[in-house]
Amino acid sequence: MEQYQGIKFNVRFLNERVLDYPIQKELIEWGKKLSKLGCIPTYPNPENPGIISSAGNLSARIGDRFIITAAGSNLGELSNNNFVEVWDVDMSEKLIQAKGSEEPSSETMLHYSIYQKRNDVQVIFHGHNQQLLAQCSQLGLKSTKKWYPYGTLELMNSVCDMIKENDRFLIMKDHGFLSFGKTCQQAGENIIQVLSKVEKIKEI
Repeated sequence: MEQYQGIKFNVRFLNERVLDYPIQKELIEWGKKLSKLGCIPTYPNPENPGIISSAGNLSARIGDRFIITAAGSNLGELSNNNFVEVWDVDMSEKLIQAKGSEEPSSETMLHYSIYQKRNDVQVIFHGHNQQLLAQCSQLGLKSTKKWYPYGTLELMNSVCDMIKENDRFLIMKDHGFLSFGKTCQQAGENIIQVLSKVEKIKEI
């Protein structure tokens, strides 16, 4: 897995209030579930090795904006402090306007672009599972064609070029997966269904 080096954009905070949207409770629970399912690898935070962070991010649409987990969060132990509300994204300037007390996830531009392209998507889960990546072809999963570094416009564009209407799951080549849903339950169940297919292949 690519070594985390922090976010690759600038953030302008409109305010630093702690968010408390009802859907955050669902996202917190799914963070725990995905961690237990082996989809959220952890690592020592590069800026503070005493803090455990995890790879992956969760987001949900809130009207014409969205909330996303903060950069460096441990998705298995989220709190309301770990969510950021994204108000606007300027791709040309790599500038994100947000509300919250922490920097938004390194994949904020990716989530933003998916929400812009897919009006039906209300929730996005991004995680990592090496067995799933290794068996991508056997599982017949849709995948981007080339690896790109995390948090880059190249990765964002490769995903948006690939996803079509009604796609619910996508592999980012040699990186991780994305699951899309109208609800947290749907996005989570997509992942569980794919993981169950991985287990069946292992049994053969």
